[in-house]
Amino acid sequence: MALPIFKNRAAKKAMESAKASYVKATTLSGMARESRIFKSRIAGRARAHLDKVFIQGAEQSEAYQESCLAALSEGRERPEMPEPQPFQTVKTKSETVYTYVPSEFAKEMYALGSLYQSASIGPSEALNMAAEIAAKVSLDLGLEEAFIALQFLRDELEEDLPEDADNEAESPDSEDGAET
Repeated sequence: MALPIFKNRAAKKAMESAKASYVKATTLSGMARESRIFKSRIAGRARAHLDKVFIQGAEQSEAYQESCLAALSEGRERPEMPEPQPFQTVKTKSETVYTYVPSEFAKEMYALGSLYQSASIGPSEALNMAAEIAAKVSLDLGLEEAFIALQFLRDELEEDLPEDADNEAESPDSEDGAET
């Protein structure tokens, strides 16, 4: 029975460490190699965190909409929209770590996932808005360039493009034929 207590303590300590690392990355200045590497690592974790929060927002959107409809039909007040977890876990090459992003950024990304899932916004608008959120986090971390959020969605959209569209864009005179 004591094992869950130790596990909870270890998780809490890891969460505190994740938040402290994020805060430390925001305060580091200068161009020292160690600072750039640390900021880059935290930015990678923040990107993964935002991606997971977007997915959670999308997945929980349907259940939330159903609970809103049920409340409306039963004459109850509409329930509060769920909020993202302040910490996420992501797998690195060697371990699973906790990540942290300030709640205002996580809430924006969560709402974005919900809007995307409910088709209130399209894929390109979702990607543009995600880029704005990633830029805010990148600025908060003091990065020289913003990281790219939702790369999985970009990749998915590129796969869905018809191959003919790519070929036509590359050679506009391909219909002329070779007859001369």
